[in-house]
Amino acid sequence: MQSHLGLTLKALGDYEGSKSLLEKAMYSAEQNFGESHPTTAIRYSNLALVLQDLGDYEGAKDLLEKAVNSDEQNFGESHPTTAISYSNLALVFKDLSDYEGAKNLLEKAVNSAEQNFGESHPTTAISYSNLATVFKALGDYEGAKSLLEKAVISDEKNFGESHPTTAISYSNLALVLKDLGDYARAKELLEKAICSDEQNFGESHPTTAIRYSNLALVLQDLGDYEGAKDLLEKAMYSDEQNFGESHPRTAISYSNLATVLKNLGDYKGAKSLLEKAVISDEKNFGKEHPTTAIRYSNLALVLQGLGQYIEAKSYLRKASAIMNNAFGKEHPSSIIVHNNLSQLLKIIESQKK
Repeated sequence: MQSHLGLTLKALGDYEGSKSLLEKAMYSAEQNFGESHPTTAIRYSNLALVLQDLGDYEGAKDLLEKAVNSDEQNFGESHPTTAISYSNLALVFKDLSDYEGAKNLLEKAVNSAEQNFGESHPTTAISYSNLATVFKALGDYEGAKSLLEKAVISDEKNFGESHPTTAISYSNLALVLKDLGDYARAKELLEKAICSDEQNFGESHPTTAIRYSNLALVLQDLGDYEGAKDLLEKAMYSDEQNFGESHPRTAISYSNLATVLKNLGDYKGAKSLLEKAVISDEKNFGKEHPTTAIRYSNLALVLQGLGQYIEAKSYLRKASAIMNNAFGKEHPSSIIVHNNLSQLLKIIESQKK
């Protein structure tokens, strides 16, 4: 019951409440079954996913390594259960910027899925998609594209073009095509995904909102900011209705829409939305979380556009310190924030002369 309620609280965005319950469930399993039991491994994984949401990547890594060791001992490296643990740990490695480590684990998961289910099985398609996200992070867009095309073929065969699972694969492939500059095909796939989601879930469903947001990103690249704005407003209203104004999902919608408003020159509208996003993230993740740092950075850029340089500098310094602490100074996100801060400091200095 503690585990089930903990997972429910996670879905509702109450990560601290979820963590408390899942820790109790984990201690119970360790006491009753031991650290190497399959049930305990499940508890490790459940708690790790919440720690991941809270930004405690090292804590999540430690638990998932225990789960992997347990599954390898109880089931072997090629078992489907072990493959799930490989995938979970790989996604934490990805958060820690250990892309090679993530790649190695996900390749094991892919080999397991192909061996146990075959290349056309839905489980294998999920493994292809997970590995593709790491290839994308490593800049191997062609490798990611190849895997996601396999996932699309599998999903179309197993579920049909209008199925929600196929829509996810369309969306994933579209985002890689976007990175490759194939905006026309990316737009086409996302429009198919949206048609599927509107048909299966309706316009106000959270899943449909994600598709609106993804298509909006492509429209931005095509210079269609008004079209992007319309879609992101739909996504924002959906998230407010389904999750409330203080939920992490809603904060993402605020941030995405703010970016478009900034591109349209509406800095005041962008500022208002990003201030909401900052309040939400500070509440849900704390002031030292990388997600909160991203909001600080985005708000700072809008404040800079409004000429509020001192306030912008304060937010960028906060963001830089958080990113350096979480990922190190050489991480791409840390470098971006550092460069933004350096440029702002130059502007401030030039105004003193």
